[in-house]
Amino acid sequence: MKFTAVVVIAPDDYEDKAIEYAQRAGATGVTILAGKGIGGEARKSFLGLTFEGTQSVLLMVVGRHLAAPILKELHPLLVKGKESRGLAFAIPIEHLTGIDLRQVGKFEEHLRREDE
Repeated sequence: MKFTAVVVIAPDDYEDKAIEYAQRAGATGVTILAGKGIGGEARKSFLGLTFEGTQSVLLMVVGRHLAAPILKELHPLLVKGKESRGLAFAIPIEHLTGIDLRQVGKFEEHLRREDE
């Protein structure tokens, strides 16, 4: 089986929804990392304090066949009109070790259900 890493970077308040959307499309496990980003726009300050929003970085290792459906499911959450509320992308994995065989079983079960 071939695998892909799906990475989602979104504001903290979108974390639960992003996980829900990804799981709805077939993702099973998620690693959550805390982050903070510096965008192309100037930082906002209020009363001399600089505001930097915190972000969640979600990392999912999924069967390659699930990457596009997960990204498609996340799109309405992350993009509203011309406004971006986060980003998601997929990276093919060439070599992988340590994945739980139960996880592989879940991916294969998902494939069987799609074939029916």
